[in-house]
Amino acid sequence: MSKVKSLLSTRMGFFGLASILFWLKTYLVYQVEFNLGVSGAIQQFILLINPIAFTVILFSIALYFKKTKRAYIALFVVMAIASMILYFNVMFYREFSDFLTMNILLGSNNVSGAVVSSTVAMMRPWDIFYWLDFIILLTAILYKKKSPIKMDSRPLRKRYAVATTILGVALFAGNLALAESNRPQLLVRTFDRNYIVKYLGLNFFTAYDAFQTAQNNHVKASADESNLVDIVDFAKENDAAPNPEYFGEAKGRNVIVIAMESVQQFLIDYELEDENGEKHEVMPFVNSLFHDESSYSFDNFYHQVGQGKSSDAEILGENSLYGLPQGSAFQTLGSTNTFHAAPNILHQEAGYTSAAFHGNVGSFWNRNDTYQQFGYDYFFDSAFYDVSGDNSLEYGLKDKLFFDESVQYLEQLPQPFYTKFITVTNHFPYPLDEQNAGFPTANTDDETINQYFATANYADQAIEEFFNYLKASGLYDNSIIMLYGDHYGISNMRNPHLASLLGEDQDEWGDFQNTQMQKVPMIIHVPGAKNGQVSHKTSGQVDMLPTMMHLLGLETKDYLFMGQDMLSEEHDDTIPFRNGNVITDDYSFIGQSIYDNNTGEEIQDTLSEEELAKLNQIQEDARKELGFSDDLMMMDLLRFYTPESFSNVERNDYIYSDQLKYLENDPLRSKSLIEMNGGQSTTDLYKTDAPELSDDTTEPAKDSEGNTDNKDQNSSEEMDTSEATE
Repeated sequence: MSKVKSLLSTRMGFFGLASILFWLKTYLVYQVEFNLGVSGAIQQFILLINPIAFTVILFSIALYFKKTKRAYIALFVVMAIASMILYFNVMFYREFSDFLTMNILLGSNNVSGAVVSSTVAMMRPWDIFYWLDFIILLTAILYKKKSPIKMDSRPLRKRYAVATTILGVALFAGNLALAESNRPQLLVRTFDRNYIVKYLGLNFFTAYDAFQTAQNNHVKASADESNLVDIVDFAKENDAAPNPEYFGEAKGRNVIVIAMESVQQFLIDYELEDENGEKHEVMPFVNSLFHDESSYSFDNFYHQVGQGKSSDAEILGENSLYGLPQGSAFQTLGSTNTFHAAPNILHQEAGYTSAAFHGNVGSFWNRNDTYQQFGYDYFFDSAFYDVSGDNSLEYGLKDKLFFDESVQYLEQLPQPFYTKFITVTNHFPYPLDEQNAGFPTANTDDETINQYFATANYADQAIEEFFNYLKASGLYDNSIIMLYGDHYGISNMRNPHLASLLGEDQDEWGDFQNTQMQKVPMIIHVPGAKNGQVSHKTSGQVDMLPTMMHLLGLETKDYLFMGQDMLSEEHDDTIPFRNGNVITDDYSFIGQSIYDNNTGEEIQDTLSEEELAKLNQIQEDARKELGFSDDLMMMDLLRFYTPESFSNVERNDYIYSDQLKYLENDPLRSKSLIEMNGGQSTTDLYKTDAPELSDDTTEPAKDSEGNTDNKDQNSSEEMDTSEATE
């Protein structure tokens, strides 16, 4: 015991004790307060060790002070600041299931006011334990006579302080390497703050967020209206005049957008042959929509997402802008940027109410913040659904249950409304539990590919059930329904294993075939229309918003869109990809190669200098378009540009977790389906064969405000490869 007292009475010993106590306290908070979606022994180990490195680095600051009092004061100041950051995050997480960011701390978010006003209410009796280490150590130093621990008056050599800092850096490097092995490209492809905390720790997240905020603010501070000149000129020249045949065809109708997770174009009309030689149509209902006389469908429609995956698809589809060259625009810029997004445009130009529906946590891809900036009135995330037990898979609520539980909120929205439903069941690695199994699996040497068709079939059934409800409730005839694939489902490295199922030679598979596989379905279903068609023109997700607006009878010429109306006779067939590749009707520009789309052969060596120069200009124009979009996003240039009779978003006075009482008191509620139905709910019109509901044991219980009793907001559990994001 005397040796322990002697050790703790040295600066290094006291520093070590403070570090150990803070590490253990942080780990306790992780387990008790935060819901980080940890699974498996490796993630548990990473969670255990991730507080150590930054604790050592931060606390080592005190070791650089030679004078005794200054050294101990510095340690307690650092410890107090670190403890406050930890505790403030605890309180914030209790209310918002998310972590504090610099934007919130600096007051640029309406959430900051809610935090201050409800601080006392968020406190708990056991919170004293989160300050106990600080109190005990401070007491031990202040009460010198009774304390077994004494201040060490001997100056500490600088090399010990440096060595301690280096140790912390080395520990962090090891932590990062281990995290990268379990979650590749963790920092490059950040899509949930929970993941950074889970893998690298809360202190690292705080520093990382501060750095990103400062970096973004610096870029924005250097921008002004002059940066818009070339972009405005491009947008005006790029705008494609609407086709009079279709302009306003869906004027005044509700808009329902369905993001079909990981659905690729090759699934359209595809039949999977089972082991007995019998063929099974994978997506029969979506196929029927694709070819319906009331549908405008596109079979050369490409996803254009980058590292932001599903969130990039939302940027493209609702803003007609591209995602960022690296990372996710939702995560990096979504909390503060100005957007001219579909929800706000339709609200201001045509009085639409807007809502997004998603059976995963709202923090995923930073949707809670970004949807506020988009102008969404309401966002129903996993907090509004029963996601417990067998109801969910890795990335959220199963699609059949998701649509079934969504209609209780959909029927309350004032019409006309703009809604978006984000499905998740057809998500890598495409697991499907036994009670939902039934569709045959493929027989390749890749298990991911084998499962893909079964989950796609499940998604198809869920969409059909939702359409049946729309028809039964009366919403169908007064709506326009847009369905699109958000991104690829089978990655390039797996595509050769898929070749035989597509009638292709695996040995002949290459870059051209991989690029063709980036096609996803695009269906605009307008009930009652008789002039539907399957268009073969080359188009992409950036074209979705202008097309929708023209169908609704809204002009696009005053907006800074990168895309064009796909139904316009002036539509340009040049489609840039985020990786620099470009597709047109006739050519594919892939890396340094140019391919003929009809033959799939490289042709750059057969072209004349004049032909090559013309095609190179197409590539250059595409890169310029990407650059304009990047400038708009990174410099937040839309804050300097406001179309006539339009105003930028004013964030809601409420947070989405409190939205139900606002929905119930919406001044336009009389225009909702439920009120137009005499106050009678239409939820009983929804028919599903979901086995989870067969005995009615998993129906979510609602409180007086309609909230589900189950508030399980588990973060989606990520997989081991780069495919595992929405």
